[in-house]
Amino acid sequence: MMAGTFDARLWVALILLIAVATGLIRLWLWQRAAAVADRAPAWRLLLLAGLQVMAAALLWFTLFPPAAVLRSGTLIVATAGSPATIAQAPGDVLVALPEAGEIAGAGRMPDLATALRRHASASRIRIEGQGLVPRDQTPLPLPVDFDPPLLPGGLIDVTLPDPAAPGAIVQAGGQVGTLPAGTVELVDPADTVVDRVRVVANQRFVLSASTRAPGLALFDLRVRDAAGRLVERIAVPVETRPQTPPRIRVLAGAPGPETKYLQRWAQDAGIDLGIDIDLGAGIQLGDAPLALNATALGAIDLVVIDDRRWEALGAGGRAALAGAVDRGMGLLLRPTGALSPATRRDWANLGLTLTGSGEVLPLQLDPPTAGPATPETPEPEPDALPELGRLDTTATGTDAVSIIRDPEGTPLASWRARGRGRVGVWTVTDSYALVLTGRPDRYGELWSALFSDLARAGDASRATVPDIPRAGTRFAVCGLSGQASVIGPDGTGQPLRIDPATGDQACAGVWPERSGWHLVRDGRGRETNVFVQPADATPSLVAAAHRSATLALTHAAARTAASAASVQAEGSPWPWFIGLLATLTGLWGLERNRTTALPGWVRRLRPTGRQA
Repeated sequence: MMAGTFDARLWVALILLIAVATGLIRLWLWQRAAAVADRAPAWRLLLLAGLQVMAAALLWFTLFPPAAVLRSGTLIVATAGSPATIAQAPGDVLVALPEAGEIAGAGRMPDLATALRRHASASRIRIEGQGLVPRDQTPLPLPVDFDPPLLPGGLIDVTLPDPAAPGAIVQAGGQVGTLPAGTVELVDPADTVVDRVRVVANQRFVLSASTRAPGLALFDLRVRDAAGRLVERIAVPVETRPQTPPRIRVLAGAPGPETKYLQRWAQDAGIDLGIDIDLGAGIQLGDAPLALNATALGAIDLVVIDDRRWEALGAGGRAALAGAVDRGMGLLLRPTGALSPATRRDWANLGLTLTGSGEVLPLQLDPPTAGPATPETPEPEPDALPELGRLDTTATGTDAVSIIRDPEGTPLASWRARGRGRVGVWTVTDSYALVLTGRPDRYGELWSALFSDLARAGDASRATVPDIPRAGTRFAVCGLSGQASVIGPDGTGQPLRIDPATGDQACAGVWPERSGWHLVRDGRGRETNVFVQPADATPSLVAAAHRSATLALTHAAARTAASAASVQAEGSPWPWFIGLLATLTGLWGLERNRTTALPGWVRRLRPTGRQA
């Protein structure tokens, strides 16, 4: 026998084929050798041949019975919010997960995987209630029916702020559900409303607040109905981190109010900003001139340059700036008027292709959000902002990212990636007018957004938490390295094991027992503060998340159900064996009761004891 594994089915099939062929040849020889008058009728000959083939087939199925397809009714899965009585069709199986209440006639299951194992004959899954919890949110092997309930009235989506520097603006956003009308407010730790917005059903919102001293703080996001009654609330953790100020150099071709007020704001904000003004003929104003070489530019995080200074640079200086951007430095281009064709070509070579006439157009920024208010008092009218000017110049290309837009959606500041750095353009010509009209806060917001998006990225890597953690529910921490651990609010530590299956994401699971601030520390000494919400916080947000995840699983199961193999079990050989006995009995009886004599030499071919 050649190399390979022994295949019993192949040998049995070969033997049966030989046996059937031998039997058919034997019948043909009998029929041919008999006299014409003694030959068996055609029906008897065909019946004998058919019974021999049938006997071989039944013997095959007796030895190798076909698998039985296990498919029956629907597996009905009751989750949180399911009714106490659920209608069932004949053959359906009703199970209740731990989150479900008392369900009449339901068998209790610890999880969905256990229910699927115990009821493998189910042909479909029907999910009742709010949907599956994260424990059961895994791909399902069967088609799934899920009639999602209406969205709750409270919060159905929340985006919490990232760590920020002292004095920065942090934002918390989200979406309300079916609440017809109401307000969402952001309350600081002193129980003062710092921002508020009116909302209607399914509307998204964004609320802002400013940070203060470094440390940890808990703001409060509250949803109220039209009558001012509290609908839902969630703690908004804010981490204020002291940060190394960015090193910024402004290269200008002439002095002006924009550079003057920019320097004042940078000093107040603690930003290391230097100004280098070249008046020509060797006359320099401001700080010491910046050497345009790799070493000097490597110590700078962002260079702000106007078109007049750009045109005064030589080819070597422009190439040095482009090379510094490739190595990670940020470059902000500030046109002051219509650009020359040469400057447009240079900036296009940097990655920013600009279109527009370059004329100065009027600009009215969005009004600021309303200040503090209470449900009993009306919101104050926002202060009017002055009319500014912007150049009719826009960066083109699908990969141009907008930083700031006007109320009509026209980009005022955009950037494109170049190498490891970014090249941006700022088309507002007189943002300093905000300071002159008593709005230095808005002026700071604009320039802070520019500097934050364009400056060289520092080593601010930290562990990340994709979801909102809750007490008693597992959540993942990603971006870990080495021996990681988590320290709870009571000071007790717990080691974290990075799951190799997460690959480069380097994630580990955490099971918090209580709410509050937790500290995650990895092998590189990096520390990340994570706030764990109470287990009963924002039930609307939890219900919406379960609903959304279950709908996604339903659609995924519908796509894979057509290609999924049927659940099968080993078949029983007994029905085939009984059929084999009946066939052999009929075949034996048919041959024993022959009425046609056979020639002597053919009779000798028959088994001993047979009668002609």
